[in-house]
Amino acid sequence: MLLIMRPNVEFLRTVINLNIVIYPIILENMTSKKLNGLFVVWKQYQRRAEVLAPLINVELRFTPHLFKSKYFRPLDYLIKLADNINYIVRHKPKFIIAQCPPIFSVIPALITGVPYIIDAHNPLFQVEMWQKIPFAKYLINNSQAVIVHNSEMAQLVKKLYPSVRLFDIADPIEFIDVDYEREIKEKQILVIASFDPWDEPVDLMIEVMKELTDYKFIVTADINKLSVEVRQSLQKLNNVILTGFLPVKEYHDYLCSSLATLVLTTSEATQPSGACEALSSDTQLIVSKTSLTENLFGEWAVLVDNSQESIVKAIRSLSSQTFDLSSYRNQWNILVQKRISELVKFIGECDREN
Repeated sequence: MLLIMRPNVEFLRTVINLNIVIYPIILENMTSKKLNGLFVVWKQYQRRAEVLAPLINVELRFTPHLFKSKYFRPLDYLIKLADNINYIVRHKPKFIIAQCPPIFSVIPALITGVPYIIDAHNPLFQVEMWQKIPFAKYLINNSQAVIVHNSEMAQLVKKLYPSVRLFDIADPIEFIDVDYEREIKEKQILVIASFDPWDEPVDLMIEVMKELTDYKFIVTADINKLSVEVRQSLQKLNNVILTGFLPVKEYHDYLCSSLATLVLTTSEATQPSGACEALSSDTQLIVSKTSLTENLFGEWAVLVDNSQESIVKAIRSLSSQTFDLSSYRNQWNILVQKRISELVKFIGECDREN
């Protein structure tokens, strides 16, 4: 674990020299072509990165976990470090955007001397563990810039890191549709959640599902990552389907056929990705009421208190209807494009200086 917590540059260079790059599941075009930019994500898939990368005009590279068990995560991170450094050396990008957490994803850029930008998800600043990791503050302060998801998070980060250049870029919205006539299942609710107790009311969601036995709940949480207690509680419910990670088309099928999406959070300054996917697909949305969700989705979503009564009432109030959110998508994307243009201009200025 110390190797990961306290990166040893000489050791990692030795790893690269030994050519320890064990990623047979990643197919690479091993050319020496110099990339303009590279967006790295240390997971199998992430929707925000997928839609953001082409708008910034950079190559996107997912690096999935090799091991399911968190006990092997230090080894997993070490392999990712070696793999990413090898890729950077071969392809020579001018700059790197690293999605964090984990904060370790920026280390390959640091070691190879490539300027980097952090695409920061809220836990990087709101989960104490990530801020306490040795060198975390140095890695953040050393970045060319930090991208956050919303204005409330920008204010929070500005207080923690006053000298860091910040860009507030929400998730870009792409219309999600299916290639067949859309048929809404009036008793189907898509629960877009990881069941992470850090920012989701796990027990509350289970109680709602227990009460609404006449509804079917499609839950996207990965069953392998659930606690034993939560997994057993969900498996006892006949009206719950645990999908885990789904192929994109299958996920879109669920999204576009559900009466509504249910997206709950206990965290302030959180722009729920599930809410953005409802906006992308003209799907009704029930979402926890915070100052941010009210500002972003309040004109068309059903905002609820994190209480069983409020959520049950909201679900029962919904009926199948034609939902057109195109005007909201257009407004959203105009602002996102403005922010992306500012980021691209900044990257160009940094490139000229270097």
